[in-house]
Amino acid sequence: MKTRVLVVDDSPLIRAVLCQTFAAASDIEIVGEAGDGRAAVELAAQLRPDVITMDVLMPVMDGLEAAERIMRDCPTAIVVVARDGGDVRMLAMEALARGALEVFPKPATGFDATAAAALAATVRRVARAQARTRVQGEGRGVGAIAAGQPGRMRVLIVDDSPLAREVLRKWLSREPDIEVVGEAGDGAQAVGLATDLRPDLVTMDLLMPIMGGADASLRIMRECPCPILVVASAPGSTEPLAQEALTNGALEVFHKPSAGFDDKSLQQLLATIRRMVQVARARALAQPVIRRSLPLRPSEVAVVGVVGSTGAPRVLRDLLAGLPANFSAPMVVVQHTERGFASALVSWLAAASKLSVKLARDGDSAAPGEVVVAGEDAHVEMTIDGRVRLHSGDAVDGFRPSGTVLLSSLAAGFGRRALGIVLSGMGSDGADGLGAIHAAGGTAVVEDPESAVVAGMPERALARATGAFVERGERLAWLVNELVGS
Repeated sequence: MKTRVLVVDDSPLIRAVLCQTFAAASDIEIVGEAGDGRAAVELAAQLRPDVITMDVLMPVMDGLEAAERIMRDCPTAIVVVARDGGDVRMLAMEALARGALEVFPKPATGFDATAAAALAATVRRVARAQARTRVQGEGRGVGAIAAGQPGRMRVLIVDDSPLAREVLRKWLSREPDIEVVGEAGDGAQAVGLATDLRPDLVTMDLLMPIMGGADASLRIMRECPCPILVVASAPGSTEPLAQEALTNGALEVFHKPSAGFDDKSLQQLLATIRRMVQVARARALAQPVIRRSLPLRPSEVAVVGVVGSTGAPRVLRDLLAGLPANFSAPMVVVQHTERGFASALVSWLAAASKLSVKLARDGDSAAPGEVVVAGEDAHVEMTIDGRVRLHSGDAVDGFRPSGTVLLSSLAAGFGRRALGIVLSGMGSDGADGLGAIHAAGGTAVVEDPESAVVAGMPERALARATGAFVERGERLAWLVNELVGS
């Protein structure tokens, strides 16, 4: 069966080159072209392609908004094709947060046959991963990313102001795809209703009697996990509470307009709710079976290693965003990226995190609360004295930097004081390394394969570290905080 591709770029020449290259491949079918984001959204809904190649800077609607709209309306595998420039690289990273799976660097001199063929190879790889995820999802009774999930979005409104609840209930109830299933005036009542009603999303106030929104978020995520949208006053005195709620499991913060809700702000709130619920449904959220590793006192964790590939950048960013500034261990990250995007990845992660995020340099020290991200074409390890070591050994499982090399170094140097995490991705990178940490008595964590965008790496890692914790991406920050004891 051919991979059905929608090509999106505002350059007719680039579209022509890509379409010509793809058409020459026996396993790829071009189902449409679009010159701007709005046309891409419409064609994606009509044609339901397997993969979309998406430009970033376009007229009418840019690639960021188009990716977000597509992931909300008809979730599809998106490969962002971005120019090799600093600002555009950051936009490409942001597209990953909006739902895109991979970034492919657009050649500065324009596409030639070689570059177009490399993009075709990326399209095939992403399509294979999505096809495998779809088959696995159907076998488990859950939907794949391209299928979406039907049904009204069931929302629980939590706010101590009866007027605020009335306004939200009135506006949300007008939407044909949203159902308000309950209201709560304090956090304790919210926890009880969330447990009873199992909503698709909770809108959560912060300052409330009996139990505040931050504590209620923690209780809900422990007892009946679901997406939580904090609806808070403009940044100010409540900002520390909002950050605490995010650490406790809430996914986003929406700031109430100082003059009260108007049509524009309500439409923005509706768009945020729809996006969060659609993404949650596309990830096929399900209660995981948590496989506990050897008992470990939180104070014993001396270093954290994280490995991710396709589909992992969003989860990695959410993880870092949810860790507190006093996080008590250094972290080393291997995230597979296209050449030229490592620095942009570091900047993108740093913008969301309270921790210090930096590119790995040979000989640098990594202190508690610092995140060191592997660069390009060099393995990264950490020595027992907390020093970063880079070396250009052979690729392992096709990767340099390799997650297995990193995690194996942590197992050898830190033993039971090491914590390893494997996120979404294709292949098996990190699996042997996580197995080494587990065998050394350390702590192993795997993103839940049932909710990972690409289940290959988590599944293989779990096979090597059978006692690993298994947790959904949006809950990893909470779990890591619990394990490290920050």
